[in-house]
Amino acid sequence: MWNDIPAVILSAFLFFSCNVIEAEERSLTNIEIKYIDLPTFKTGEKGPLLGRVVIKLHSDDLEPLTGRAVLEIESLKYRGEGTERLVYPGLYTALDFPVELKEPAMNNEFLDGILKFSIGDRFSVSRRVPVYIRKSGMFFRSYRSSVDDAVYPYALYLPDGLEQSSKKWPLVVSLHGAWSNYANNLKRLMGIGNREGEPDELPFFSLPIWPELPKVPGIVACPWGRGTMSYHGPGARDVLDVLEIIRRDYPIDSQRITVTGLSMGGNGTWEMALRYPDIWAAAAPVCPISNIETWAAVTDNLPEDKKTFPYINKIIKQNQISEWALNAKAFPVHIYHGNDDPVVPIAHSEDMVAALKKAGIEAPLTRFDNVGHNAWDPAYKNALTLLGLFQAERKKPQGEISFVTCRYENSRYEWLEIERFENYGDYARVDAEWRKETRELVLKTGNVCRLNIYPGELSEAGPGSKIKVVRGVKSLGLTVPAQGPLRLEIKKEGIAQASGPSVMGAVKRKGLEGPIYEALSSRVILVYGTKEGGGRRNLGELRRFADWGDLPDVHFLIKPDTLITKNDIESSHLVLFGDERTNSIITRINEKSPVRFDGSSVVAGKDRFSRDQVAFKCVFPNPLNPEKFVLLNFKEEWNYAENWSFQASFKLLPDYFIYRRGGDHPFATEVLKAGFFTDQWTW
Repeated sequence: MWNDIPAVILSAFLFFSCNVIEAEERSLTNIEIKYIDLPTFKTGEKGPLLGRVVIKLHSDDLEPLTGRAVLEIESLKYRGEGTERLVYPGLYTALDFPVELKEPAMNNEFLDGILKFSIGDRFSVSRRVPVYIRKSGMFFRSYRSSVDDAVYPYALYLPDGLEQSSKKWPLVVSLHGAWSNYANNLKRLMGIGNREGEPDELPFFSLPIWPELPKVPGIVACPWGRGTMSYHGPGARDVLDVLEIIRRDYPIDSQRITVTGLSMGGNGTWEMALRYPDIWAAAAPVCPISNIETWAAVTDNLPEDKKTFPYINKIIKQNQISEWALNAKAFPVHIYHGNDDPVVPIAHSEDMVAALKKAGIEAPLTRFDNVGHNAWDPAYKNALTLLGLFQAERKKPQGEISFVTCRYENSRYEWLEIERFENYGDYARVDAEWRKETRELVLKTGNVCRLNIYPGELSEAGPGSKIKVVRGVKSLGLTVPAQGPLRLEIKKEGIAQASGPSVMGAVKRKGLEGPIYEALSSRVILVYGTKEGGGRRNLGELRRFADWGDLPDVHFLIKPDTLITKNDIESSHLVLFGDERTNSIITRINEKSPVRFDGSSVVAGKDRFSRDQVAFKCVFPNPLNPEKFVLLNFKEEWNYAENWSFQASFKLLPDYFIYRRGGDHPFATEVLKAGFFTDQWTW
């Protein structure tokens, strides 16, 4: 099943597998190479494509150095210089570089390249690396993320005949588990498990060792999800970004996109499928984490008495997968799990089957005996699950829709969109039936006060046509507009037409609803204060916040307050370190901040706390640009490297979290005030 490895490829592998710089390289033992990701060219392609090297500079100094990577291919007389990026000691930094062939390669081969990177004027490193050209099979690609301008990789399977055929192809999105990666995930999905004694780390990234994959009639995309951190926040953004790229670059049948994943990726399968139900034709979670209340990564970070903090029950309910079960009415689900799973007990999947059944959905649960946590080998055996997913086809709900959500981020499903919740943070439900013969739309709603209908997606409801909206015993005759949605106001006594959008000013809405994790889920800059001698102290706190350990793969943009531009404020969320004395951005917004500094006090609504005794995190619309967030992060002291899961560190935090100093994780010390702002971002 595996290809023979020529000596030259084996030597290349040795370059990759070495993780620490040799001492003879001019005493560069302080530089750690974490990943080297090289793109794979498709036969006939010339690029440019992107590669990257992820490094860490170990130093007691806090000041950054300028880093740049260069790839040279001597046989082509090619030199590709990457983007200059600041390398902060103690943090992983991704240096990217372009790879381009002057003429498209027409044969399967590999090119011998030299990767060079420099850090400041003191350090320079060279490594020999292979660049591969393949006709079909496994490919490695990368893209530049808008979140942080860094480059992130993903794996692809491209079938034979892709260019010769004019047909649309099915796509399977596959999500890897914890401590694994996208390359390993692709071979597992194809039914190729680890060889005896082979760790997950061996087939890692763009190493030149790969199995001969079976030929299958579709495209597979395996996102990286920012490493081992769960498919939420930045991890979910990575999946959606990769999906968008694949749909743009390849002839994908939009009605035949499916999702699967194992363990952490099984949880990601639930997250992506149920929060974005109008994308998928089918879902196949394998040994998936689904019950957040029994997951140790989460429960270990909760207080013993949750009653003390009412927000906790609300945020757990918002993130409980079973609460979203109704959305699986849109597609078939097949679950796979081991009966004796010691890592994710099968009760996770049994509870989901019960929740789906309660929603009127029958979901088969295939059980395996004596496999422990490894349900993926039997679930993916002989690529049968993959082949089955390729056959799935989405049936767009023309006549009936039922869906639930508690977030504006996930408020649209096909031709319905919840514009405003009646009580923000609670679940809303919409059941809609379109009767095209009589042109009636019958609605049942709960916790909805504004609803938008997009009639262009309904048959017999073209611009200018008359339709009737019915809710309970009340009905409303409307004319379909030439463009835009029909806006409805849902009232206790019935229904009315709304004249325009209800969203005005700084209210919670899509992209601006919180909680704290949302500030890290799209474009964001970490900003440390430099006034009043605070630079080194604030930068140290920023470094602690940005160090998520070895397993996640996140590379924040970092700037001092003096370099924040008008464009930064307009385009990015800002995470601010320091206070009104040390950080000039905090100085400008302090009087308008819901948690503000006042002499020796921190003021939060009607409460005052001693500045010298507390630390806090608080997210709210930036007074300098209410379309973006500010996350105030005062006196950072938590240890994020201990909690590899984004869910454990951030997902359970509300809009504000004020606590007594002295702890290295949430609830390690007394929490003084924590919770959510109102829908209008007030106390």
